[in-house]
Amino acid sequence: MATGAHERRVATRFAAAVAAPLVALTAASAVLVYQAVADARAADRLAATVAGGPAAAEQAWGRVVTTSFLVLLAIAAVTVVAVVIGRDLLASLRELRTRALALAEELPAAFERARSGQEEPPAAPPPAPAGADEFGEAATALEQVRHTVVSLAAGQARSRRAVNGIFTNLARRSQILVERQLRLLDEMERDERDPDRLSALFKLDHLAARLRRNDENLLVLAGAEPRRRWREGVPLAALALAALSEIEQYERVRADVDDSLYIAGHAAADIGHLLAELLDNATAFSAPATAVRVGAHAVDGGALVEIVDEGIGLGEQALAEANALLAVPAEVDLAASERMGLVVVSHLAARHGVRVRLTSVPGGGTRAAAELPATLLAEPAGERGRPRPATVEPSRAPERGREPDPAATAATLTRLYEGVRRGQAGDGAAASPPGPDETKGEP
Repeated sequence: MATGAHERRVATRFAAAVAAPLVALTAASAVLVYQAVADARAADRLAATVAGGPAAAEQAWGRVVTTSFLVLLAIAAVTVVAVVIGRDLLASLRELRTRALALAEELPAAFERARSGQEEPPAAPPPAPAGADEFGEAATALEQVRHTVVSLAAGQARSRRAVNGIFTNLARRSQILVERQLRLLDEMERDERDPDRLSALFKLDHLAARLRRNDENLLVLAGAEPRRRWREGVPLAALALAALSEIEQYERVRADVDDSLYIAGHAAADIGHLLAELLDNATAFSAPATAVRVGAHAVDGGALVEIVDEGIGLGEQALAEANALLAVPAEVDLAASERMGLVVVSHLAARHGVRVRLTSVPGGGTRAAAELPATLLAEPAGERGRPRPATVEPSRAPERGREPDPAATAATLTRLYEGVRRGQAGDGAAASPPGPDETKGEP
């Protein structure tokens, strides 16, 4: 029994020892068989690939060529489309830029012509639209804006010319009546012997002269030329005295004008008008008890006229604004009416190249300096018939703050101005220098 059990254990151990290698060998054999089959299949595929290689390579190259051609064709098509679109876009942009620049250059000139009342050429109709795209629509809109604005400017210029024409006609008619009134007063003054009535006639004469200056203001603002013209030179001193006769507070003015200075006949009326406006401002903006001094002398081939008052003066900002107004003639509007005297002075100065500037006087007051160019000066017409306007000597000028003598000033001024206005000598003699050539106006 023992022997049999021992034999079974030995057999079991032997079977176990032999079975494990057999299983491993069997598994290894299976793996080897599978690998061999896989290798055989791979060898078959490799052989097939090697056998069909040239055909596959040719097919692949054909696909590459076809794809490249299609890509190049697409790039060429896109390039052509981009060039065409870009060229049209660039042309539209250039057209838009051209019209915008033309609009920017034309509109200021059109408004300037409208402001000055100059003739405006008829506006051409807008051209056909430049294109159907957005740029073409923008260019067409700009052209329509240009056409509309130019038409409005032309209409404004016509309206301004019409208004200026109305002002001119009204001022001319009023001026004719004033001139008739002055001639009638002259006749009455020559025949009057009563001192009181003669004084009243002189006052009416002075008032009529101021009315004439108002008419001339309208003519200046309307751009009309003065009716009073002289054929030969007029003494600047006589023009200063004539200017005094056209302001209200003439008795406060002390004159010291070089009697050797003569103004060309074509500009004499405007220079006298300019002096009257400056003197009127000086007397209006200074205390009634103070004096206003006007002097003139030759300088650098021309002449310098200075008018000094003793008022409270102007601040720096007010001086800057006034000088800016005097340098460039302002457009006549409601704001300009508040400084009508300076506006008239600026227009008269620009007409003859006169430079007018205001400065402050130390201690209070304002100095108005008018620089007359050499082109406005003339030679004396000759000793015979030359007006001899008197000037107030510097020693006779009142001291600062001293009240002037209105009676003496009024008598001297009236006598001298009547001689100047009639074309006679300052002392009333029967001399006859060239008188003003007055163009006949409408009745």
